[in-house]
Amino acid sequence: MDTQDLDQHAPPDAAHGAQQADMRITQLRSHPLRMLVVFATPVAFATTGFLHLVPWPVGSEVEIYTKLRDHATLWITIHVVQLLLILLLAVALYWLIEGLTTTAARVSRVALLPYLVFYSAFDSIVGLSRGLVAHYGSQLAPAQQAVMPGAIDSLASSWSHPFSPVVPFTIGLIASLAWAVAAVAAAVALHEAGARWTATIPLGLAGVVGALDHAAPYGPVAMALFLITAALLSRPWQPAMPKPVPA
Repeated sequence: MDTQDLDQHAPPDAAHGAQQADMRITQLRSHPLRMLVVFATPVAFATTGFLHLVPWPVGSEVEIYTKLRDHATLWITIHVVQLLLILLLAVALYWLIEGLTTTAARVSRVALLPYLVFYSAFDSIVGLSRGLVAHYGSQLAPAQQAVMPGAIDSLASSWSHPFSPVVPFTIGLIASLAWAVAAVAAAVALHEAGARWTATIPLGLAGVVGALDHAAPYGPVAMALFLITAALLSRPWQPAMPKPVPA
């Protein structure tokens, strides 16, 4: 955490938490692999979010199927990579609050489990499976592809589509809420440990914005906010000199 953004005027009952947080972020800085995960993961996730713009499946069933079919390899690659990034993002968030023992920190860690399970399932169903079905359709004769748009749509899930299939939509909703809870609770835990709001508000916003979608523009914006928090929380810090006592 931003040890430079630690509130040096925190109340006495927060001193132990601030000391814990400072120790954990110091350890984070001393582990290059951890720093790589914390900073490279959101960059990679933002990149896959922008890549969605190429074959972004919007429009009618036929238009969606056509776009996915024409960019099936890219679409499949994006969502295979994202399965790893989902795990690494959870690890990165866990490391930011490692060692904190407040209720908010525990809530964040608990929420990471459904995030991992349901977001991986959501990415597999709505992302990877649709790409595989579209790739299969590209190998069929044109007359045989008539049923493919409906098959693609049966795997869809959209916040704005009132007739989205129940299962993908429910899985996506649970995954999104779990991420929002994990990130917001982590932001609260860090603030309780002494971090200023300038370092923790972006993390909370990353949870809210990232819950909307991982594709552009929401996903990249959420990852940029996560990076802001990571950067602020990992800056070197020197304790303030004690104020002189008036004579």
